[in-house]
Amino acid sequence: MSKGRFYYRNKNKKRNQEQAQNVAKVLSSGKAKPEDLLRPIEDLQLSERTYNALKAGRVSKLADLACRTMQQMYRIQNIGKKNLIEISKALAKFDVAFAEDNSQSQQNNRNNNNKNTPNQQNRQKDNRGENASLNNYLSKIYEGMTINEILMGKRERPPHEKAERPPLTETSLVKFCRKGKWGYKDWKGNVVIPPTYEEAFGFYEERGCVEKDGKLGYIDRKNNLVIDYQYDCATSFSEGLASVTIGEKSGYIDTDGNKVIDFIYDIATPFCDGKAVVRADDRWGVLNRQTLEVFWR
Repeated sequence: MSKGRFYYRNKNKKRNQEQAQNVAKVLSSGKAKPEDLLRPIEDLQLSERTYNALKAGRVSKLADLACRTMQQMYRIQNIGKKNLIEISKALAKFDVAFAEDNSQSQQNNRNNNNKNTPNQQNRQKDNRGENASLNNYLSKIYEGMTINEILMGKRERPPHEKAERPPLTETSLVKFCRKGKWGYKDWKGNVVIPPTYEEAFGFYEERGCVEKDGKLGYIDRKNNLVIDYQYDCATSFSEGLASVTIGEKSGYIDTDGNKVIDFIYDIATPFCDGKAVVRADDRWGVLNRQTLEVFWR
């Protein structure tokens, strides 16, 4: 058993090094912005089937996609060629793309080298040596770190706890899609709220976030509109508050629609364990749920 654990530990270590190298390449290219890499995959507006497959494969942010090659994406269950085409088109909106396959890249380099002059070949050899040294250096720095930690500049890896999806209960409502419209069913599969919405999100804290005519609002269990359709972007409620966006600025509201935190942030994530990540004026910070104060990095 010890040999098995040692093998998988080394395998995970190698995978982290490869991901660190891929993240370094994405950041050094200058095409994708760090804040775009931190976007949740919900921003890609994928089909429900593709979205669920990515979530099941533990893909939550654009950075998780940028660190994988298209060949590696096939390892995620229920991801096929059509799904990859859909994801690629959605990523292109944020200047993000899948990582380049090393074997294909090496083959292309060999083909190009055969066509180049001796001086060009010498310069390419020097560049390859410099890139290899840089990748090795970055791999040592980022070894054992997650994608979020690399992008946020964290240097210590916290203990990882596997998040388990809460089981369905008699009070659970689950969204479903029928003929392009969204609604909700109860835990037995009975339709509780008919599919009339353009989009629907998870039903939490007695509120469901739904879209109508391009705007987002919130309904209760009886399908009554409790918070009007006025937001350009919104999230499900968490710890009594929901992050909502009007125009280009985000803030937080309570379950009655009252503004709790002004719309001053460029990015505002849902609360988790009393904390939320926010961004304003090119600065990242952590918002405390109890004090509503921000610790700026």
